[in-house]
Amino acid sequence: MLLAPVLFMFFSTMAEAREAQIVVGFQYSDARDFSEGLAAVKSADLWGYIDATGKETILPAWKAPEVGQFSEGFAFVGNSFIDTIGAAAFDGHTFDRARPFSDGLAAVQSGGQWGFIDTAGRFAILPIYEDAGSFSDGLAPVKRGGLWGFIDRAGRLLITPRYTRAGIFSADGITSSRAPESQSRAAVEYDGKIGYIDKTGRFAVLPKYDEGEEFHNALAPVRGSRSRGDWGYIDTAGREVIPRQFHGAGMFSEGLAPVATDARWGYIDTRGKIVLEPFYDYARPFSEGLAAVERDGKWGYIMIK
Repeated sequence: MLLAPVLFMFFSTMAEAREAQIVVGFQYSDARDFSEGLAAVKSADLWGYIDATGKETILPAWKAPEVGQFSEGFAFVGNSFIDTIGAAAFDGHTFDRARPFSDGLAAVQSGGQWGFIDTAGRFAILPIYEDAGSFSDGLAPVKRGGLWGFIDRAGRLLITPRYTRAGIFSADGITSSRAPESQSRAAVEYDGKIGYIDKTGRFAVLPKYDEGEEFHNALAPVRGSRSRGDWGYIDTAGREVIPRQFHGAGMFSEGLAPVATDARWGYIDTRGKIVLEPFYDYARPFSEGLAAVERDGKWGYIMIK
């Protein structure tokens, strides 16, 4: 369903939109965010990696539904980790699936179970979980008995499994001028609704949303009930600071977030004002100054002038 034209005009008049500069041309069938100077891109059916100038630093060689971003010098592609020159890491040890490294550990699936390896490729936490997410702010979500809880880096269970879904904790809003009192939060699903817990496991934002993503820049995108199904943004106290009016919304990064209005994607700032007018078929968050965007079925990268 298209956004009403009057709403689009409201945003256009409320903000001084800036221009986007194409840094890497629209030539890929898929693309991911930059991390540690590299981004995964898909040419035809094969994934490789480019640098911020568009140079292919790791040639397309992997035919896989998805590949990982680089983190702490490694990326998971196919069924193993590679280093930044594309060479196999950890003596070529393979895993079923894996998450990016964070806090020196990466969640990996081996033999159908999830555990965590260190940057030498050794298991630091044995694979005993049904699923697992990345560490963030000292905790990682893990699934046992069909429910999600959280462990620390020593593998100790600090938040008892009771959630049907769980995301990572995000602490990057602590110094935000918008919410200086903010604390780390994790999105969880409880009784069919999304809310946000603090590191003690208590709800800081009660579960009442149909969907919700991580906090970044002290803001999280949330989608309301089916009777009011648009996306907006809340702060860490649960206050709706950017009204729910978008038909799609991504997480903030570098002070900007991708949002969909009038069936197209653009970018807003933390005040909710349009910075880049809706122009793209899809848009990903900014990372290292660049954002992957799709236009006419092809992906490229932009920066803000």
